[in-house]
Amino acid sequence: MGKLNSRYFSMRDKKVYLMLILFVFLVFFGCTKSPSHKEPFVPESTDIVSSYKGIENVARLKDFIRNVRNEKEDQIRVVSYTKEGDPIISDISFNGESLEVERDTTLDKYGENTITNHHCKSISVMKDENNHDQYILTECSGFQRPYYLGTDKK
Repeated sequence: MGKLNSRYFSMRDKKVYLMLILFVFLVFFGCTKSPSHKEPFVPESTDIVSSYKGIENVARLKDFIRNVRNEKEDQIRVVSYTKEGDPIISDISFNGESLEVERDTTLDKYGENTITNHHCKSISVMKDENNHDQYILTECSGFQRPYYLGTDKK
């Protein structure tokens, strides 16, 4: 038998060490949490969409206001978009007596990332400086100002 030289590895030993390093590398990076790639939010056809361009499906919003005034139960979803394009979802329901709002900011990357519930006294339509209709909820718990739903720019 020949002498074992500890200074040099055989080709077989190099392959084993290389495979071991590769295995450790794959396990380490394969098990780390990668950023989640959520599907982008897509509003339903019945949703009221409010953005800097105006309000889509404003007829449904007007129907809801009419139902509130007639004390008829109804519910809507208003999807508002931030400057960065993230949706804020407001589910608004009227039970024949009061307005309830569930505000979801969990899809807003720079927002509060919460779901909160609020009670509001009424829903109103006001004219802005350009004579466009602005839709707001008034006297909402947790809000100093009216809860802005959007502006109809048409």
